[in-house]
Amino acid sequence: MTASPSNRSRSSSVTPIKGSSSSSNGRKPTRRVSAGVAAKKAREEFTELTQTLVERVTGVQRSESGWIVTLEGLELRRIPETMDVLGIYQVELSASGQVKGWTRIARCYRSQVEDV
Repeated sequence: MTASPSNRSRSSSVTPIKGSSSSSNGRKPTRRVSAGVAAKKAREEFTELTQTLVERVTGVQRSESGWIVTLEGLELRRIPETMDVLGIYQVELSASGQVKGWTRIARCYRSQVEDV
């Protein structure tokens, strides 16, 4: 006895095939990493790819597709240190913690202070 096309489609949507995933690219769906893990991964991978020393993580924000991590990176060492040039970067990560890209959003001297 064969199932009718309507029964076949109904049962296949209810019962997943072992080893299949719900994503269209064939990968298993991954869980969203925590904010701390996202910050750590952004810092490590940004440093590795750009050879820019990350001074600190200044922000972590959840986005629709993952995380946005804001970093301060040392771009130019100067004497005195208060004249070092820092770049402010936003690093975009997927929900699973993979770096998707980054953008420098500002540059400043270490001695510059934001208005409070």
